[in-house]
Amino acid sequence: LTKRQWQTLNRMSAYFLDVLQGITTLKLFDRSRAQIKVISVVSERYRHTTLGILQVTFLSALVLEMVSTLSTAIVAVEIGLRLLSGHFTFEQAFFVLLLAPEFYLPLRMLGIRFHAGMTGIEAANRIFKVLETDLPRRDIQTGADEHEMLLTLHTKTTTFTKIQFDDVFCVFRDQRTALNGITFDINSGETTALVGPSGAGKSTIVQLLLRFLEPTQGEITLDSTSLSHIPINVLRNTISWVPQNPYLFNDTVEANIRLARPEASLADVREAAKNAYAHHFIDNLPHGYDTIIGERGLYLSGGQAQRVALARAFLKDAPFLILDEATANLDPETSMQIQKAITHLMKGRTTLLIAHRLYTVSQADKILVLESGRLAESGTHKTLSQQGGLYQQLVTAFGGKP
Repeated sequence: LTKRQWQTLNRMSAYFLDVLQGITTLKLFDRSRAQIKVISVVSERYRHTTLGILQVTFLSALVLEMVSTLSTAIVAVEIGLRLLSGHFTFEQAFFVLLLAPEFYLPLRMLGIRFHAGMTGIEAANRIFKVLETDLPRRDIQTGADEHEMLLTLHTKTTTFTKIQFDDVFCVFRDQRTALNGITFDINSGETTALVGPSGAGKSTIVQLLLRFLEPTQGEITLDSTSLSHIPINVLRNTISWVPQNPYLFNDTVEANIRLARPEASLADVREAAKNAYAHHFIDNLPHGYDTIIGERGLYLSGGQAQRVALARAFLKDAPFLILDEATANLDPETSMQIQKAITHLMKGRTTLLIAHRLYTVSQADKILVLESGRLAESGTHKTLSQQGGLYQQLVTAFGGKP
């Protein structure tokens, strides 16, 4: 019951936050009042769950209280009988009678402590999931030090030759199939582009690589090592991810860029911003790099937020780069600047490019065309454009130009 209550509270708070963040859009489409009913339903569900827990708590407390009271009463009767029969003196009987309630006090407190502990455990589990990292530890049985293993894995992730998807399936909890037996390679030093209609599985592949999701079937390997055997912190330290809508925190520009490498100096942060064509607009902000930019970059334009995200990637300097259409929804001038920064960022790195617009993928070493979770085609832009398949249809839909 406690676990169910926390799950309901988690969903209710997350949904409420989504509504608050999207209130402008809801107002534009005159749907803000409709959300009141939905929030009311979710709140009512949480109330019922909480009352169910309180019911169990009160009933268990009543039983424990009744057991303690009856036990104290039995002790009092027994003492009284022994006192009348002359087996106890009055001082002894009075002393034992005073101790009896204290003796049963832990039993009374058990229920309260138990339910408080369950609540604490569920809260702690949520915190640990957020903070979960595969920290080095010593194997008690073998005495082996995992620091050496982590060092080996770190070297492997930074000098890998190939990432391989081998017959990978990914099925969501609602039984929707996102990937259906997909197999392909991402070779070190190459630029691989993912192309396909919305819902084809491009974003799912990224989430699998970052281990936000785990494959339902099949295996993803980095050279000969399964990704599931590589500690998450080691794996993610070798990946720079620039999503289409980067998440910026209600903090300074400097802190948002330094998120990629917390120990970086201000000079390194400035250099990363220059590489991302962000230094000029940051310098013109009211407090420069110390300017608070608001939750999700509220006080920045879309192009400025994207350049801050690119500056993060430059600062992290990871060998594997994932780009999720970083130039989408931007004006031509800003898009051109960001494209220059991306070209610079991609040099010497293994790059996975998620493409929603085809003109960004024509120079890729390999293009993977996805359709309904399957790999429909693969090859270069030139060869795929001549095969008469899905890629050629997509190119034609964009006016015959990549």
